[in-house]
Amino acid sequence: MHKLQTQLTTLPHSPGIYKFLDAAGRILYVGKAKSLASRVGQYFQKTLRDGKTRQLVEHVRSIEIIEVFSELEALILEAELIKKWQPKYNILLKDDKSYLYIVLRKEGEFRKVLTARKSDTTSGDVCFGPYPDSYTAKYIVRSLRRLFPFRDCSVSKFAKYRTLGSPCLYGHIGLCVAPCLGKISPHEYDQIIKHVGQFLRGQQKSVVRKVQHQMISAAKGMDYEEAEMLRRTLAKYEYVQQQFRAPREFMENPYLVDDVYEMALKDLLDVIPALTKPPLRIECFDVAAISGQDAAVSMVVALAGRLEKSEYKKFKIKLKDTPDDYFMLTEALTRRFIHETREGVVAWGMPDLVVVDGGKGQVAAAEAVLTRFGLAIPVVGLAKKHETVVFTQHELQLPRSSEALKLLQRLRDESHRFARVYHHHLRSRRALA
Repeated sequence: MHKLQTQLTTLPHSPGIYKFLDAAGRILYVGKAKSLASRVGQYFQKTLRDGKTRQLVEHVRSIEIIEVFSELEALILEAELIKKWQPKYNILLKDDKSYLYIVLRKEGEFRKVLTARKSDTTSGDVCFGPYPDSYTAKYIVRSLRRLFPFRDCSVSKFAKYRTLGSPCLYGHIGLCVAPCLGKISPHEYDQIIKHVGQFLRGQQKSVVRKVQHQMISAAKGMDYEEAEMLRRTLAKYEYVQQQFRAPREFMENPYLVDDVYEMALKDLLDVIPALTKPPLRIECFDVAAISGQDAAVSMVVALAGRLEKSEYKKFKIKLKDTPDDYFMLTEALTRRFIHETREGVVAWGMPDLVVVDGGKGQVAAAEAVLTRFGLAIPVVGLAKKHETVVFTQHELQLPRSSEALKLLQRLRDESHRFARVYHHHLRSRRALA
Protein backbone atom coordinates (compact mmCIF):
# COMPACT_ATOMS: atom_id res chain seq x y z
CA MET A 1 0.00 0.00 0.00
CA HIS A 2 3.01 2.30 0.46
CA LYS A 3 3.58 2.23 -3.31
CA LEU A 4 -0.05 3.17 -3.89
CA GLN A 5 0.08 6.07 -1.43
CA THR A 6 3.21 7.38 -3.13
CA GLN A 7 1.54 7.19 -6.54
CA LEU A 8 -1.49 9.10 -5.26
CA THR A 9 0.69 12.02 -4.14
CA THR A 10 2.49 12.32 -7.48
CA LEU A 11 -0.43 12.27 -9.91
CA PRO A 12 -0.52 15.28 -12.26
CA HIS A 13 -3.36 17.81 -12.50
CA SER A 14 -3.82 17.09 -16.20
CA PRO A 15 -6.33 15.14 -18.31
CA GLY A 16 -5.76 11.48 -18.99
CA ILE A 17 -6.84 7.95 -18.26
CA TYR A 18 -6.02 5.88 -15.18
CA LYS A 19 -5.80 2.11 -14.72
CA PHE A 20 -6.33 0.41 -11.35
CA LEU A 21 -4.32 -2.80 -11.03
CA ASP A 22 -4.49 -5.62 -8.48
CA ALA A 23 -1.56 -7.39 -6.77
CA ALA A 24 -1.04 -9.62 -9.82
CA GLY A 25 -0.91 -6.65 -12.18
CA ARG A 26 -4.34 -7.34 -13.70
CA ILE A 27 -6.31 -4.30 -14.87
CA LEU A 28 -9.39 -3.92 -12.67
CA TYR A 29 -10.75 -0.64 -13.96
CA VAL A 30 -10.05 2.06 -16.56
CA GLY A 31 -11.37 5.58 -16.12
CA LYS A 32 -10.95 9.07 -17.59
CA ALA A 33 -10.28 12.37 -15.87
CA LYS A 34 -10.01 16.08 -16.57
CA SER A 35 -7.58 16.15 -13.64
CA LEU A 36 -5.98 12.83 -12.79
CA ALA A 37 -4.96 13.93 -9.30
CA SER A 38 -8.46 15.10 -8.38
CA ARG A 39 -10.42 12.23 -9.95
CA VAL A 40 -8.27 9.36 -8.73
CA GLY A 41 -8.06 10.89 -5.25
CA GLN A 42 -11.85 10.77 -4.96
CA TYR A 43 -11.81 6.96 -4.98
CA PHE A 44 -9.79 6.91 -1.79
CA GLN A 45 -12.07 9.21 0.20
CA LYS A 46 -14.15 6.86 2.31
CA THR A 47 -17.21 9.11 2.42
CA LEU A 48 -17.62 8.96 -1.37
CA ARG A 49 -17.60 5.19 -1.84
CA ASP A 50 -20.62 3.05 -2.60
CA GLY A 51 -20.54 -0.74 -2.18
CA LYS A 52 -19.07 -1.68 -5.57
CA THR A 53 -16.56 1.16 -5.53
CA ARG A 54 -15.40 0.16 -2.05
CA GLN A 55 -14.91 -3.40 -3.29
CA LEU A 56 -12.85 -2.12 -6.21
CA VAL A 57 -10.64 0.12 -4.06
CA GLU A 58 -9.92 -2.73 -1.63
CA HIS A 59 -8.30 -4.69 -4.46
CA VAL A 60 -6.26 -1.82 -5.95
CA ARG A 61 -2.52 -2.16 -5.37
CA SER A 62 -1.10 0.16 -8.01
CA ILE A 63 -2.11 2.80 -10.53
CA GLU A 64 -0.95 3.44 -14.07
CA ILE A 65 -1.81 6.57 -16.01
CA ILE A 66 -1.60 7.86 -19.56
CA GLU A 67 -1.64 11.63 -19.81
CA VAL A 68 -3.30 13.30 -22.79
CA PHE A 69 -3.77 16.88 -23.92
CA SER A 70 -7.55 17.29 -23.81
CA GLU A 71 -10.75 15.91 -22.36
CA LEU A 72 -11.82 14.72 -25.83
CA GLU A 73 -8.66 12.62 -26.13
CA ALA A 74 -9.27 11.15 -22.65
CA LEU A 75 -12.85 10.22 -23.55
CA ILE A 76 -11.93 8.42 -26.76
CA LEU A 77 -8.84 6.73 -25.30
CA GLU A 78 -10.86 5.44 -22.34
CA ALA A 79 -13.38 3.85 -24.71
CA GLU A 80 -10.62 2.19 -26.75
CA LEU A 81 -8.88 0.75 -23.68
CA ILE A 82 -12.11 -0.58 -22.16
CA LYS A 83 -12.93 -2.25 -25.47
CA LYS A 84 -9.41 -3.73 -25.61
CA TRP A 85 -9.11 -5.01 -22.03
CA GLN A 86 -12.74 -5.29 -20.82
CA PRO A 87 -11.79 -4.73 -17.16
CA LYS A 88 -13.93 -6.49 -14.60
CA TYR A 89 -15.09 -3.43 -12.69
CA ASN A 90 -15.95 -1.37 -15.74
CA ILE A 91 -18.69 -3.93 -16.23
CA LEU A 92 -19.65 -4.23 -12.56
CA LEU A 93 -19.78 -0.49 -11.88
CA LYS A 94 -21.86 0.42 -14.93
CA ASP A 95 -25.22 -0.76 -16.16
CA ASP A 96 -24.85 -2.30 -19.63
CA LYS A 97 -27.58 0.07 -20.81
CA SER A 98 -25.23 3.04 -20.32
CA TYR A 99 -22.88 1.89 -23.08
CA LEU A 100 -23.56 3.90 -26.21
CA TYR A 101 -22.34 3.78 -29.79
CA ILE A 102 -21.90 6.66 -32.21
CA VAL A 103 -23.90 5.63 -35.24
CA LEU A 104 -23.89 6.75 -38.89
CA ARG A 105 -27.34 5.77 -40.15
CA LYS A 106 -28.77 5.82 -43.67
CA GLU A 107 -32.18 7.52 -43.78
CA GLY A 108 -33.22 8.66 -47.21
CA GLU A 109 -30.59 10.51 -49.25
CA PHE A 110 -28.82 12.00 -46.24
CA ARG A 111 -27.25 9.94 -43.47
CA LYS A 112 -27.64 11.10 -39.89
CA VAL A 113 -25.31 10.92 -36.90
CA LEU A 114 -26.70 9.82 -33.55
CA THR A 115 -25.92 7.91 -30.39
CA ALA A 116 -27.65 4.60 -29.69
CA ARG A 117 -27.43 1.53 -27.52
CA LYS A 118 -26.50 -1.74 -29.21
CA SER A 119 -30.07 -2.99 -29.01
CA ASP A 120 -31.26 0.08 -30.93
CA THR A 121 -28.83 -0.25 -33.86
CA THR A 122 -29.86 -1.71 -37.22
CA SER A 123 -28.07 -3.88 -39.76
CA GLY A 124 -27.16 -0.96 -42.02
CA ASP A 125 -25.66 1.22 -39.28
CA VAL A 126 -21.96 2.06 -39.12
CA CYS A 127 -21.14 1.96 -35.40
CA PHE A 128 -18.24 3.33 -33.37
CA GLY A 129 -17.74 2.34 -29.76
CA PRO A 130 -18.99 1.25 -27.37
CA TYR A 131 -18.36 4.33 -25.27
CA PRO A 132 -18.37 3.82 -21.51
CA ASP A 133 -21.13 6.30 -20.71
CA SER A 134 -23.65 8.52 -22.45
CA TYR A 135 -21.68 11.68 -21.62
CA THR A 136 -18.63 10.42 -23.50
CA ALA A 137 -20.47 9.58 -26.71
CA LYS A 138 -22.57 12.74 -26.69
CA TYR A 139 -19.59 14.99 -25.95
CA ILE A 140 -17.73 13.52 -28.92
CA VAL A 141 -20.74 14.04 -31.20
CA ARG A 142 -21.13 17.66 -30.05
CA SER A 143 -17.43 18.33 -30.63
CA LEU A 144 -17.49 16.81 -34.13
CA ARG A 145 -20.63 18.69 -35.06
CA ARG A 146 -18.88 22.05 -34.64
CA LEU A 147 -16.36 20.85 -37.18
CA PHE A 148 -18.54 18.90 -39.61
CA PRO A 149 -22.18 20.06 -39.37
CA PHE A 150 -24.62 17.17 -39.93
CA ARG A 151 -28.26 16.20 -39.43
CA ASP A 152 -29.45 14.17 -36.47
CA CYS A 153 -33.19 14.58 -37.01
CA SER A 154 -35.89 11.98 -37.50
CA VAL A 155 -37.56 11.35 -40.88
CA SER A 156 -40.67 13.23 -39.74
CA LYS A 157 -38.71 16.24 -38.50
CA PHE A 158 -36.69 16.29 -41.73
CA ALA A 159 -39.94 16.31 -43.76
CA LYS A 160 -41.48 19.00 -41.54
CA TYR A 161 -38.71 21.54 -42.13
CA ARG A 162 -38.56 20.69 -45.82
CA THR A 163 -42.25 21.60 -46.02
CA LEU A 164 -41.75 24.77 -43.99
CA GLY A 165 -38.88 25.88 -46.22
CA SER A 166 -36.89 26.97 -43.18
CA PRO A 167 -34.20 25.09 -41.23
CA CYS A 168 -34.42 23.99 -37.63
CA LEU A 169 -32.44 25.71 -34.86
CA TYR A 170 -29.30 23.67 -35.66
CA GLY A 171 -29.51 24.81 -39.27
CA HIS A 172 -29.77 28.44 -38.18
CA ILE A 173 -26.73 28.27 -35.87
CA GLY A 174 -24.51 26.35 -38.27
CA LEU A 175 -24.52 22.91 -36.64
CA CYS A 176 -26.41 21.40 -39.59
CA VAL A 177 -25.98 22.13 -43.28
CA ALA A 178 -29.78 21.92 -43.75
CA PRO A 179 -30.00 19.15 -46.35
CA CYS A 180 -33.77 19.30 -45.83
CA LEU A 181 -33.77 22.55 -47.84
CA GLY A 182 -31.57 21.26 -50.62
CA LYS A 183 -28.70 23.56 -49.63
CA ILE A 184 -26.22 20.75 -50.21
CA SER A 185 -26.16 17.86 -52.68
CA PRO A 186 -26.27 14.25 -51.46
CA HIS A 187 -22.70 13.75 -52.71
CA GLU A 188 -21.36 16.82 -50.88
CA TYR A 189 -23.18 15.82 -47.71
CA ASP A 190 -21.84 12.28 -47.97
CA GLN A 191 -18.30 13.71 -47.91
CA ILE A 192 -19.05 15.36 -44.57
CA ILE A 193 -20.24 12.07 -43.09
CA LYS A 194 -17.16 10.30 -44.45
CA HIS A 195 -14.98 12.84 -42.65
CA VAL A 196 -16.84 12.13 -39.39
CA GLY A 197 -16.19 8.42 -39.80
CA GLN A 198 -12.53 8.95 -40.63
CA PHE A 199 -12.08 11.14 -37.56
CA LEU A 200 -13.62 8.47 -35.33
CA ARG A 201 -11.26 5.89 -36.87
CA GLY A 202 -8.26 8.12 -36.11
CA GLN A 203 -7.61 8.97 -39.77
CA GLN A 204 -7.16 12.72 -39.29
CA LYS A 205 -4.37 13.15 -41.86
CA SER A 206 -6.49 11.55 -44.55
CA VAL A 207 -9.30 14.01 -43.84
CA VAL A 208 -6.98 17.00 -44.11
CA ARG A 209 -5.55 15.82 -47.44
CA LYS A 210 -9.04 15.35 -48.92
CA VAL A 211 -10.30 18.74 -47.77
CA GLN A 212 -7.15 20.40 -49.13
CA HIS A 213 -7.65 18.65 -52.49
CA GLN A 214 -11.31 19.70 -52.64
CA MET A 215 -10.39 23.31 -51.79
CA ILE A 216 -7.73 23.48 -54.52
CA SER A 217 -10.09 21.93 -57.07
CA ALA A 218 -12.83 24.42 -56.19
CA ALA A 219 -10.42 27.34 -56.53
CA LYS A 220 -9.15 26.10 -59.90
CA GLY A 221 -12.75 25.78 -61.07
CA MET A 222 -13.35 29.39 -59.93
CA ASP A 223 -15.94 28.20 -57.39
CA TYR A 224 -14.59 30.68 -54.86
CA GLU A 225 -17.52 30.43 -52.46
CA GLU A 226 -16.99 26.67 -52.15
CA ALA A 227 -13.22 27.14 -51.83
CA GLU A 228 -13.70 29.66 -49.02
CA MET A 229 -16.11 27.34 -47.20
CA LEU A 230 -13.56 24.52 -47.47
CA ARG A 231 -10.79 26.85 -46.30
CA ARG A 232 -12.78 27.67 -43.16
CA THR A 233 -13.48 23.97 -42.60
CA LEU A 234 -9.78 23.20 -43.01
CA ALA A 235 -8.81 25.94 -40.52
CA LYS A 236 -11.27 24.58 -37.94
CA TYR A 237 -10.13 21.04 -38.56
CA GLU A 238 -6.45 21.91 -38.25
CA TYR A 239 -7.19 23.64 -34.95
CA VAL A 240 -9.01 20.59 -33.62
CA GLN A 241 -6.26 18.34 -34.94
CA GLN A 242 -3.67 20.33 -32.98
CA GLN A 243 -5.61 19.56 -29.83
CA PHE A 244 -6.39 15.94 -30.68
CA ARG A 245 -4.28 12.83 -31.15
CA ALA A 246 -5.68 9.43 -32.02
CA PRO A 247 -5.94 6.82 -29.22
CA ARG A 248 -3.40 4.53 -30.87
CA GLU A 249 -0.69 7.20 -30.46
CA PHE A 250 -1.11 7.13 -26.67
CA MET A 251 -1.47 3.34 -26.62
CA GLU A 252 1.77 2.93 -28.55
CA ASN A 253 3.59 5.50 -26.41
CA PRO A 254 2.12 6.09 -22.92
CA TYR A 255 4.74 8.81 -22.39
CA LEU A 256 3.72 10.78 -25.49
CA VAL A 257 2.81 13.89 -23.49
CA ASP A 258 6.27 13.99 -21.87
CA ASP A 259 7.92 13.56 -25.27
CA VAL A 260 5.82 16.31 -26.85
CA TYR A 261 6.56 18.79 -24.05
CA GLU A 262 10.27 18.03 -24.28
CA MET A 263 10.14 18.58 -28.05
CA ALA A 264 8.26 21.88 -27.57
CA LEU A 265 10.95 23.23 -25.24
CA LYS A 266 13.70 22.22 -27.66
CA ASP A 267 11.80 23.88 -30.51
CA LEU A 268 11.50 27.10 -28.49
CA LEU A 269 15.24 27.05 -27.92
CA ASP A 270 15.75 26.78 -31.68
CA VAL A 271 13.39 29.61 -32.69
CA ILE A 272 13.96 32.20 -29.93
CA PRO A 273 17.49 33.57 -30.38
CA ALA A 274 17.83 35.01 -26.86
CA LEU A 275 17.30 31.62 -25.20
CA THR A 276 20.46 29.79 -24.18
CA LYS A 277 18.71 26.72 -22.75
CA PRO A 278 15.26 25.13 -22.92
CA PRO A 279 12.88 27.38 -20.92
CA LEU A 280 11.92 25.21 -17.96
CA ARG A 281 9.79 27.97 -16.41
CA ILE A 282 7.61 30.05 -18.73
CA GLU A 283 5.27 32.79 -17.52
CA CYS A 284 2.48 34.14 -19.71
CA PHE A 285 0.54 37.36 -19.04
CA ASP A 286 -2.80 38.60 -20.37
CA VAL A 287 -4.98 41.64 -19.63
CA ALA A 288 -8.76 41.48 -19.17
CA ALA A 289 -10.83 44.66 -18.89
CA ILE A 290 -14.00 46.29 -20.17
CA SER A 291 -13.68 50.08 -20.50
CA GLY A 292 -10.74 49.85 -18.13
CA GLN A 293 -12.87 49.00 -15.09
CA ASP A 294 -12.17 46.01 -12.84
CA ALA A 295 -9.08 45.29 -14.94
CA ALA A 296 -7.15 42.13 -14.19
CA VAL A 297 -3.91 40.62 -15.42
CA SER A 298 -3.26 36.90 -15.24
CA MET A 299 0.04 35.10 -14.87
CA VAL A 300 -0.02 31.44 -15.85
CA VAL A 301 3.02 29.23 -15.55
CA ALA A 302 4.37 26.23 -17.42
CA LEU A 303 7.03 24.12 -15.72
CA ALA A 304 8.93 21.87 -18.12
CA GLY A 305 6.15 22.50 -20.64
CA ARG A 306 3.27 21.62 -18.30
CA LEU A 307 0.72 24.12 -17.09
CA GLU A 308 1.13 24.31 -13.31
CA LYS A 309 -1.98 25.83 -11.71
CA SER A 310 -0.45 26.02 -8.24
CA GLU A 311 1.97 28.64 -9.65
CA TYR A 312 -0.69 30.88 -11.23
CA LYS A 313 -1.04 34.46 -9.98
CA LYS A 314 -3.56 37.22 -10.63
CA PHE A 315 -3.24 40.97 -10.34
CA LYS A 316 -6.05 43.47 -9.80
CA ILE A 317 -5.03 46.68 -11.54
CA LYS A 318 -4.93 49.51 -8.99
CA LEU A 319 -3.41 52.51 -10.76
CA LYS A 320 -5.73 53.06 -13.72
CA ASP A 321 -9.41 52.56 -14.53
CA THR A 322 -9.44 53.67 -18.17
CA PRO A 323 -8.48 51.46 -21.12
CA ASP A 324 -4.70 51.09 -21.45
CA ASP A 325 -3.44 47.54 -21.94
CA TYR A 326 0.21 48.59 -22.02
CA PHE A 327 -0.03 50.43 -18.71
CA MET A 328 -1.91 47.56 -17.06
CA LEU A 329 0.60 45.00 -18.29
CA THR A 330 3.41 47.24 -17.02
CA GLU A 331 1.80 47.52 -13.57
CA ALA A 332 1.30 43.76 -13.26
CA LEU A 333 4.82 42.89 -14.41
CA THR A 334 6.31 45.50 -12.08
CA ARG A 335 4.45 44.04 -9.12
CA ARG A 336 5.41 40.53 -10.19
CA PHE A 337 9.16 41.25 -10.26
CA ILE A 338 9.14 43.52 -7.19
CA HIS A 339 7.88 40.43 -5.39
CA GLU A 340 11.23 38.70 -6.00
CA THR A 341 13.17 41.52 -4.29
CA ARG A 342 11.05 41.90 -1.15
CA GLU A 343 12.48 40.67 2.09
CA GLY A 344 10.60 38.03 4.01
CA VAL A 345 8.54 36.72 1.08
CA VAL A 346 8.77 33.35 -0.62
CA ALA A 347 10.24 33.86 -4.08
CA TRP A 348 8.16 32.62 -6.98
CA GLY A 349 11.22 31.84 -9.04
CA MET A 350 12.52 33.63 -12.11
CA PRO A 351 11.13 32.66 -15.51
CA ASP A 352 13.35 31.58 -18.37
CA LEU A 353 10.86 33.09 -20.84
CA VAL A 354 8.07 35.67 -20.60
CA VAL A 355 5.15 35.43 -23.02
CA VAL A 356 2.56 38.16 -23.51
CA ASP A 357 -0.73 38.04 -25.37
CA GLY A 358 -0.32 40.61 -28.11
CA GLY A 359 2.10 42.21 -30.53
CA LYS A 360 5.14 44.49 -30.50
CA GLY A 361 3.54 47.04 -28.17
CA GLN A 362 2.99 44.47 -25.44
CA VAL A 363 6.45 42.98 -25.99
CA ALA A 364 8.08 46.42 -25.69
CA ALA A 365 6.14 47.17 -22.47
CA ALA A 366 7.27 43.89 -20.90
CA GLU A 367 10.89 44.38 -21.96
CA ALA A 368 10.92 47.89 -20.46
CA VAL A 369 9.92 46.47 -17.06
CA LEU A 370 12.59 43.76 -17.21
CA THR A 371 15.23 46.34 -18.18
CA ARG A 372 14.36 48.46 -15.12
CA PHE A 373 14.97 45.42 -12.93
CA GLY A 374 18.19 44.58 -14.74
CA LEU A 375 16.80 41.24 -15.94
CA ALA A 376 17.88 39.67 -19.22
CA ILE A 377 14.82 37.45 -19.70
CA PRO A 378 13.62 36.88 -23.29
CA VAL A 379 10.12 38.17 -24.12
CA VAL A 380 7.86 37.09 -26.97
CA GLY A 381 4.30 37.95 -27.89
CA LEU A 382 1.70 35.82 -29.60
CA ALA A 383 -0.51 37.86 -31.92
CA LYS A 384 -3.97 36.32 -32.36
CA LYS A 385 -4.75 37.29 -35.95
CA HIS A 386 -2.23 35.01 -37.63
CA GLU A 387 -0.80 33.28 -34.53
CA THR A 388 2.46 35.14 -35.16
CA VAL A 389 5.35 34.93 -32.69
CA VAL A 390 6.42 38.53 -32.11
CA PHE A 391 9.81 39.88 -31.05
CA THR A 392 10.77 43.54 -30.59
CA GLN A 393 12.41 43.83 -33.99
CA HIS A 394 10.78 41.12 -36.09
CA GLU A 395 8.01 38.52 -36.35
CA LEU A 396 8.10 34.78 -36.90
CA GLN A 397 5.43 32.63 -38.52
CA LEU A 398 5.78 29.09 -37.21
CA PRO A 399 4.09 26.16 -38.98
CA ARG A 400 0.81 25.04 -37.44
CA SER A 401 2.41 21.68 -36.66
CA SER A 402 5.17 23.30 -34.54
CA GLU A 403 5.14 22.01 -30.97
CA ALA A 404 6.68 25.32 -29.88
CA LEU A 405 3.69 27.19 -31.34
CA LYS A 406 1.22 24.78 -29.73
CA LEU A 407 2.84 25.32 -26.32
CA LEU A 408 2.66 29.10 -26.72
CA GLN A 409 -0.98 28.79 -27.78
CA ARG A 410 -1.82 26.67 -24.73
CA LEU A 411 -0.21 29.27 -22.49
CA ARG A 412 -1.94 32.18 -24.25
CA ASP A 413 -5.37 30.49 -24.19
CA GLU A 414 -5.02 29.56 -20.53
CA SER A 415 -3.85 33.04 -19.54
CA HIS A 416 -6.82 34.51 -21.39
CA ARG A 417 -9.23 32.16 -19.62
CA PHE A 418 -7.70 32.83 -16.20
CA ALA A 419 -7.73 36.61 -16.70
CA ARG A 420 -11.36 36.61 -17.84
CA VAL A 421 -12.48 34.51 -14.86
CA TYR A 422 -10.83 36.92 -12.40
CA HIS A 423 -12.12 39.98 -14.27
CA HIS A 424 -15.71 38.67 -14.12
CA HIS A 425 -15.24 37.91 -10.43
CA LEU A 426 -14.19 41.54 -9.80
CA ARG A 427 -17.13 42.89 -11.79
CA SER A 428 -19.59 40.67 -9.94
CA ARG A 429 -18.16 41.64 -6.56
CA ARG A 430 -18.47 45.37 -7.40
CA ALA A 431 -22.03 44.91 -8.68
CA LEU A 432 -23.06 43.23 -5.40
CA ALA A 433 -21.28 45.74 -3.17
